[in-house]
Amino acid sequence: MTNIRNFGATGDGVTLDTSAINQAILACHENGGGTVSVPAGQYLIGTVELLSNVTLHLETGSVLKGSPHLADYRVLPMTSELRNTALIVALGARNIAITGRGVIDGNADAFAIHDQADLSRDFAASCTRQGEAYFDINDQAEDGPILHKPRPGILILLHDCRDILVSQVKIMEAPNWCLHLSCCEDALLSGLEIKSSMLMPNSDGIDVSLSRNVRISDCNIEAGDDGIAFSPCADGFGSGTLENITVQNCIICSRSAGIRIGWGEHSFRNMLFNNIIIRNSNRGIGLFVRGNETIENVMFSNMVIETRLYKGKWWGKAEPIHLSTERDLLTGGALGEIRNITFAHIHLEAEHGMVLSAAENGTISNITFDDVRTCLKPGVLQESFGGNFDLRPARDEQKKVFCHDIPALYAKGVNGLTFRNLKIDRQAPLPDFFRHALEIEDFTNLTIDGFCAAPSTPENNEEEIVLRRGHSAVLRHFSSSSSIVSDDVTDLRQS
Repeated sequence: MTNIRNFGATGDGVTLDTSAINQAILACHENGGGTVSVPAGQYLIGTVELLSNVTLHLETGSVLKGSPHLADYRVLPMTSELRNTALIVALGARNIAITGRGVIDGNADAFAIHDQADLSRDFAASCTRQGEAYFDINDQAEDGPILHKPRPGILILLHDCRDILVSQVKIMEAPNWCLHLSCCEDALLSGLEIKSSMLMPNSDGIDVSLSRNVRISDCNIEAGDDGIAFSPCADGFGSGTLENITVQNCIICSRSAGIRIGWGEHSFRNMLFNNIIIRNSNRGIGLFVRGNETIENVMFSNMVIETRLYKGKWWGKAEPIHLSTERDLLTGGALGEIRNITFAHIHLEAEHGMVLSAAENGTISNITFDDVRTCLKPGVLQESFGGNFDLRPARDEQKKVFCHDIPALYAKGVNGLTFRNLKIDRQAPLPDFFRHALEIEDFTNLTIDGFCAAPSTPENNEEEIVLRRGHSAVLRHFSSSSSIVSDDVTDLRQS
């Protein structure tokens, strides 16, 4: 075992220990590999590079803390969205690990500008239900995102690596992306405690892009942006399909999406999510296609999702589940697809309904909800900030953040939508813009088998199910009180 103290690391929290730690890793690597030990102490560092066949082991009481000076971060040979620096990096390494009960601290406070909200605009308030008054809530810094100084790009970047283990360590206060795997293969991320500022934009918990055979398990994540995200705007790091992913036994809290898939220039396939709690988040699950990529063969099961509205310009409006295909400003040609997605045994509590929105009919297909229960609940920001859909990023200004009544589930342009044993509850008092239980438009091949919905108030006379402009619908096993209204629907069978 190689001890970084033997190479001059001080651990006093003041001296820059970057060189000593890099020397220890290099010596271990050149001797055939092994473990580099980080004993108790606080080690101030710039960029540290992990090399093949080396385990970086953080002993209990040890802290690797990011330098507050950007000059201490090495410029990397690749970039994505202007991110070309990292605190801990591995490039093309094999058989690497970061383990132990120590802490990796990104020192986000050194780069944050607290109490100042990000006031940049990526939508028009005139499209929202509240008009310009929408900015009264959007521009508050209380829930973030806040402004920041120039900051490092990534806290931990593993790029083009194979045979990876990151286990047990606590990772905190990322000033930007936190733990990012790009173009990697055969990775296990397990038992991680990830806690970043809930105010800092882009401080995703775990990002995986363009990678294969990745397992994530037993993690507790609090992140100011997405909790766990797949190919989050990272196409600059390489190319290839993201595939063969499992995520299980995790607890996630996020100001954006608890779990996000897409968007990106490349496709996503074969992903399993099981035994997951998403709590107190701005959006639960989000799947996004914005170009010609495809998201397919994804299963979500045994989950509890709780969402609420937050102040600020975070993307999302408390949807527990959001699927959308939409064109952004940069993409042309054919629009990709979201297909073969299953949600099974899921309990939802949310201040907004689920949204499935296809910009072109059929670009969302074969979507199944099996034993899903959703409860719409009142929230303090619904009147002043709610009653809108959020499809950002979108080329059309009218489709970014815009006024829309809120059903428990809204679906547009979906081919092959199936519900089995769907239950919808609504807690009073909800604003008047909470309308139908299901609103489904421009569909083909719809099946609703087992459905029960409680009204939002005793006086609510809204239809429970509204179907518009569709073909081929099978409806059976409904509660006796359910009302159905259809408009321009052919081949509707009901029993």
